Amino acid sequence: PMLRYLVLIVIAGCAEPKSVLVHRPGDAHADAAVTAMWSSDIHDVARDGDWILTRSYYAMADVIASTSSTEALSHASIYDHEHDTVIESVGSGVREIPLAQLVDRNHYVIVVRPSGMTAAQQKQALARARTKIGAAFDRTGMIGLHDDPDKFYCSELVWWASFGDAPHPRVIEPASLIDHGTVIYWSGKRTDEQVMRIALDHADRRAELH
Repeated sequence: PMLRYLVLIVIAGCAEPKSVLVHRPGDAHADAAVTAMWSSDIHDVARDGDWILTRSYYAMADVIASTSSTEALSHASIYDHEHDTVIESVGSGVREIPLAQLVDRNHYVIVVRPSGMTAAQQKQALARARTKIGAAFDRTGMIGLHDDPDKFYCSELVWWASFGDAPHPRVIEPASLIDHGTVIYWSGKRTDEQVMRIALDHADRRAELH
């Protein structure tokens, strides 16, 4: 697994191969409806500083998820409710993107509220994460080698923003963050028939209202 991890990290510098384990729905309309429904759901239930844990459609996600000791998750980000955005660290570095853009690239989404933090403390965590926008991605830290304090991989950024320098495993797996919070939202899988049916129903109702 470590060798595959290293190879995929190198590949990800110039391309993002697709997952071979999970796939998008064949119906593009249903696919878009799921993204819209999940984005709306998350905006309704999440608050500043909540963590958004996801499983994407990229090949690197296959490796991260398959080597995880718990839930098959591949990415972590931190939510900004006011702007409906997330702050995340990807191969190009730490950035802020619309929530819907994050949701659209994922097979499922989990929202976790960190334990022992007030809403005010979570806002402070979000502000800390924002100070690192533009920082480089921590490629060596993600595989347990040299940990550069000025660089961050996804779950490392979320941990640092929320808990500072509190002790943590050498490599912070996205899925391990669940142990430090409470799940407040689980999307279900994008290709579940029931999920797609509900999303299409929601899309039809929105269309009727407009």
